[in-house]
Amino acid sequence: MKKTLTCAVALSFLPALAMAWVADNRLTVNPLPDGSFEVIGAPGSAGSDYWCAAGDYALTVLGAQNNDRIFITRGRGEPQTSDRKSSVQFSLSLPSGEEADTGIFLSMKKVGDNLNASFARNYCYDRKNLEF
Repeated sequence: MKKTLTCAVALSFLPALAMAWVADNRLTVNPLPDGSFEVIGAPGSAGSDYWCAAGDYALTVLGAQNNDRIFITRGRGEPQTSDRKSSVQFSLSLPSGEEADTGIFLSMKKVGDNLNASFARNYCYDRKNLEF
C-alpha cells in the first residue's frame, strides 16, 4: 500500500514536468494558466533568443500559422514558472487594453510589442548560421 501511494504521488508530478518545452535554441518555454506562455532566459539571453523560443513554441506546440502575431504580455522580469533570473511572457492575442505596436522589438520590455510567428522563429536560424 505504501509503495503504491508513493508511486501515485510521484506520478502526479509528471504532468507538471511534461508541460515544460525546450525550444530550438534550448530555452525553456512554460505554458501559463491563462493560455499565454513564458520563455525562461539563460545567462546572456538577448531579445532575439526570447523571440526565437516564442516563435518556435507558437508554431510547433500551439499550432500557430506563420502570420499569426505573438505579443509580449509581460516584459522581461522575474519568472513566474522558474527560479531562473529572467523571463518574458507571450500570447497569441493582444492583452486587453493594450495597443499593438509594429516593428522589430528586441528590448523585450513593452507589453504589446509583437512579431509574426515565422519572423520570430527566424531568429533561431540566425543563431544556427553563427554556430560552426
